[in-house]
Amino acid sequence: MTDLSSRFDEMVAAAERQGLLVFPGYVSEDLPGVWWQGDPDDWPDFLGIAKAEGIRTLFVGRAVLEAEDLQDLADWVEEKEGPGHSNGDRARLKTLERYIGLTGEIRLGWIKDGVAFLLQQQTEWYAEFLDLMQEVEEDEEMED
Repeated sequence: MTDLSSRFDEMVAAAERQGLLVFPGYVSEDLPGVWWQGDPDDWPDFLGIAKAEGIRTLFVGRAVLEAEDLQDLADWVEEKEGPGHSNGDRARLKTLERYIGLTGEIRLGWIKDGVAFLLQQQTEWYAEFLDLMQEVEEDEEMED
């Protein structure tokens, strides 16, 4: 799956049908968290557990790839390699351009007794984007 937008809409609609309040946003990773280890496609079970636990509010979030995100990466590649160079990072960026405007990651979460219960679904291309972003952060840390 290359775009999780319809999956996100389906999850939100299912949560609302179950009477859960839907709050757009990510649950902070500062809280102790338990990540769903089952198949991400079993998200209806995740909602069912939330309902059985008496949860009223479900936190939902999604990450959409924006052109500005890739521009930041393109600036880093240009700075790193200089003009006129060709490398794998440029090819990786070019591949990611086709996903601009698409949802690459969705998260569902709820909190009980100070613990966040989280489910994440991510496309392969978004994982690649995050890997590139991690490289940028590591490179910038080395420069500092």
